[in-house]
Amino acid sequence: MTSRGTTTISEHDCLTLLRKHSFGRVGVTIAGDIVVLPVYYAVLRDDEIVFRTDPGTKLSAGILGIRVAFEVDSRDPPWSVLVRGHAHEMRDTEAVEAARNEIPDEWPTGERERIVRISIETITGRRLPDDD
Repeated sequence: MTSRGTTTISEHDCLTLLRKHSFGRVGVTIAGDIVVLPVYYAVLRDDEIVFRTDPGTKLSAGILGIRVAFEVDSRDPPWSVLVRGHAHEMRDTEAVEAARNEIPDEWPTGERERIVRISIETITGRRLPDDD
C-alpha cells in the first residue's frame, strides 16, 4: 500500500486488466501540445497495444515513433493502469490484418484503416480505495 492509500497492481495483473477491456486513452505530445484521445484497442503478445486510426495526431505519433502514454481505468472497482512506450505505424500487411482482427470494431464509421502499435516499455497500475 502506498502512503495515499492506493495499492500497487503487479505487471501481470495490469496486463490482465488491459486484456479485459477495449477502451482507453492515448496521450501524445506533438509540437509542444499535449492531447489525450480515446481509442478502442487490443493487447497483442503481452508487449503491444494496437488501435485503428485515421490520419491525424495519433497516426502522426506512430509515423514519427513518438513516446506516448496509454491509460485504462475503472470506477467500480476503482483502478488505473498506465503504459508508456513508443508508437509505431504498422505497415506489414499480414501484421496489420492480424491486428485489425483483434481490435473491437465499435468506433463510429469512418476511414480508420491505419494501425498504430504501442510497445509496452513500462506498465504500472494502482488500485484506489473504494469508498463503499
